[in-house]
Parts: sequence; C-alpha cells; structure tokens
Amino acid sequence: MAGVGDFYAGMLHPLTTVEHVLPLAALGMLAGQQQRSTTLRILPAVPAALIAGAALALALPAPPGLQAVTVGSMVALGLLVALAAALPMPLAVFAAVLPAAAIGWANAAELGGQVAAVRFVPGVALAGLLVVIYGAGCVRGLRAPWMRMGFRVLGSWIAALGVITFGLQ
Repeated sequence: MAGVGDFYAGMLHPLTTVEHVLPLAALGMLAGQQQRSTTLRILPAVPAALIAGAALALALPAPPGLQAVTVGSMVALGLLVALAAALPMPLAVFAAVLPAAAIGWANAAELGGQVAAVRFVPGVALAGLLVVIYGAGCVRGLRAPWMRMGFRVLGSWIAALGVITFGLQ
C-alpha cells in the first residue's frame, strides 16, 4: 500500500482479506449479542490480542496452520452469531482472543523491510477494534426481533463463506 504511510497501511491491511475482516465482523456481532459486562471485557481484549499476535510474528515465523485458524474462526464465530449463543464470559473472551491473535500474526507476518512495525501494528489493532466496536454497536442497538434475526442470518452467511474458503484452499 504505497503512499499511505505505515500506520494507515496497518489500518487497511486487515480489511483487505476476507479471512481477516469477516472474523472481526462476526466477533463484533457476537460481542453485541452478549451481556453488557461480557461485551466490555471483549472490546479491550481484541486490540491486545492483535498486538500480541503481531509481536509473535515479529519474533517467530508464521506457523503453517495460521490461515486455517483464521478461516476456522470465521466459521466458528459465524455459527455462534447465527445461534445467538450466550457464552460465559471467559469463553467469550477466549473466542475473541484466539482469532484476533491469529489475525494480528497473519498481518504482521507480511511486513516488509520498508514498513515500520511500530506504526503498522497499532494501525492493525485500531482497525480491528473499530470493526468489532461497530459490529457490537449495531447488534446492541437493535430492539426489534426481526432485526436481530437479520444479524443471525448474516452470521450464517459468514460461516458459509468460511466453509467455501476452506474448500478453495
């Protein structure tokens, strides 16, 4: 992403691939379906996990199954949104941290020598946080049952796209 600067490249990078943006969107919708206290625990966990995953990428090579984790989280999070599953807080936070760390790792693993990680990684974390906040806010703001059902349908589509993505690999 020449010409945008390292921070903005970091913000744009997770939004350019389906296996990164859709799990974050599903994570936001799942967070919005949870109790308020659980949602408030998920929100700071996402950028922290994105940064931790990126830090791992700077220290270690990407494991061979990293893309399978991001695509698998797309399927799992989409199914949880479709089921409108009320998760216990520790499980909900774990469901947020695992895919966020994998997405952070995958994004930072693609850093080239000309990009400064100290600016790129905060951009990735901010973009991930914004996607999750907007997703949670959209779901939490809905009162009509048919509108909430629309997000459940969207979750099922995200899960289906994850299955298709697995099939294309």
